[in-house]
Amino acid sequence: MAEKYYVRVRGELVLVTPEVYKACYQTKRRVKTLYEKDERNGLVSYDSMDTEDMLGEETIPDRSLPSVEDAAIDNLLREKLHYCLKQLPESDQELLHALYFEELSERQLADKLGIHYMTVHNRKARLLRVLKKMMNK
Repeated sequence: MAEKYYVRVRGELVLVTPEVYKACYQTKRRVKTLYEKDERNGLVSYDSMDTEDMLGEETIPDRSLPSVEDAAIDNLLREKLHYCLKQLPESDQELLHALYFEELSERQLADKLGIHYMTVHNRKARLLRVLKKMMNK
């Protein structure tokens, strides 16, 4: 009489061929071996850290976000830049505001002010040099 092979599927035993039985249990044993190897090597599964309130994978840091240190440095530089900008005469502040915040081109601003565009360009270049010196103090 031929031996019968069963595999448990959703809690019920199902009659299968010897090949299906062998493949099923080889896969099951392979998964168990890999799990045991991970445990020996100290690998931690984020799934094992799941709680009712949070998934373990949520503890993985997002490398695309800036680090806390970088964000703090950016904030300090931004504050210093705002301080330096406030030290400039109002006309220079207005020129930089129009070029960088209103996104006007040098030619557009020159037309608006009724001056030559090279005058705007030269003023901008001078202001950027001044700001650079102020920022490096």
